[in-house]
Amino acid sequence: MRISAEQMRDAVDRYFAAWTSLDSSTYAACFANDAIVHDPYGSTPLRGTQALREFFGGVAKALLDVTLEVERIHIAGNRAAVVFRGKGTGKNGKPVHVEGIDVFEFNDDGRISALWCYWDSAEMLTKLRL
Repeated sequence: MRISAEQMRDAVDRYFAAWTSLDSSTYAACFANDAIVHDPYGSTPLRGTQALREFFGGVAKALLDVTLEVERIHIAGNRAAVVFRGKGTGKNGKPVHVEGIDVFEFNDDGRISALWCYWDSAEMLTKLRL
């Protein structure tokens, strides 16, 4: 059974809600066990649940809070391209801003099987350093 556009939108909402909660378990639950994530694109791909938990946990440790907003979702087949914008506060007290495009690929169970994230990580990483 192919995933519906509504199921993809719901999965995207859960993914961005996981970032807002800064909870690695909620984040990892969005993905298939064998998912591949390029976050950001060009970095070493993350593969599987354990790698995703470690990645998310590392980012979450540097943040006090984060809010991400979906601006637009474009769906084609089992993929969704999402334009997003966000802001947060690092544990060092510095504000951070992000905007970009995430391209999600979903399996038939509605979980993310692959994710390509396009955003400028250099500025954010500089601001998050203590």
